[in-house]
Amino acid sequence: MCHARPMIPTRILRRALEGFGLGRGRIRMLSRRFGKVCLAHTRPDGTRTQLRLVRALPDSAFRLTAETRWLMHLAHAHQLDVPIPHAWRGASLVSHELTDESPGAWRAIACSWVPGRHLNHGLRRADFRRAGALLARLHLANADAPTGIAAARHTWWIPRLFELATRLRDVAAGEPAAGAGLSPGVVLGLRQSCVALADAQAALPRGAAHEGLIHTDAHWQNLRFRRDGVGIVDFEDFANGRFMLDVACLWSKVERRRGSEAMLDAVLAGYHDVRSLPTGFMRDLRVMLAFRRVDYAGWVLSWSRPDLLPWGPALLAEAPAYVERQLTW
Repeated sequence: MCHARPMIPTRILRRALEGFGLGRGRIRMLSRRFGKVCLAHTRPDGTRTQLRLVRALPDSAFRLTAETRWLMHLAHAHQLDVPIPHAWRGASLVSHELTDESPGAWRAIACSWVPGRHLNHGLRRADFRRAGALLARLHLANADAPTGIAAARHTWWIPRLFELATRLRDVAAGEPAAGAGLSPGVVLGLRQSCVALADAQAALPRGAAHEGLIHTDAHWQNLRFRRDGVGIVDFEDFANGRFMLDVACLWSKVERRRGSEAMLDAVLAGYHDVRSLPTGFMRDLRVMLAFRRVDYAGWVLSWSRPDLLPWGPALLAEAPAYVERQLTW
């Protein structure tokens, strides 16, 4: 989980905009981390487009192509309100390698803007029910997913997390240097949490009723609410995984709020309106909530220091008890 913040050379950005037919407009930075840069482009008439540029690695085109194919499938075959990819020079949905005199190359995709706004404290049970139905429709799209998309994406579970969160991996492996600056209790708790989580996941049922392509980050900030519907954005980390992880992502950001259990009931009711909840879904959900917290712990451990943000040390200290509570529910 590298926190390098890449800069886009002006000439690269200009070529990306030209290739996707994005002329004059206002550019606004959305995010810049993990080797990716996301920008919002707004035309004079108000039309907005999201442009994402990533470092050109050996598998970049393969992964971006899978993402654009999945988005097209969701939008056209299942009428989901998701970003719709734009064609690069009227052909491919992914740019060719973009280079200039600076080191390295880039790839780019551009997608339509999903209307609506994300809600925070204004969330109501009706909103969560609509969000649950949206996740169910997203999961149902696996039934006729185009060939090759799943093979192009990682499986989002502990092995992939350890590839990104290397310090968490080393803590789990008992590497003494990985625990520098952490209390022995936190180190031991995180190590035990990773073992317990792996054991719990291994006992979960497998198969198409429980797992497939998922969003992996379906919290309220990535939902777009409108009076007539709800959309979802930010598919850059979509992966193979367990369906209940998307539900866990949605609820975990509000579970400490008053009335959160009613919100969870609304999510599950909305999901069940569209797709039957699989056998053992509550156990599955609890394991995924535990994984989500370990994922956050890995993110904090990737910072230059755990107290980079004030809530970092508290999250690390509380994570083992949270994981134990979910796995022994």
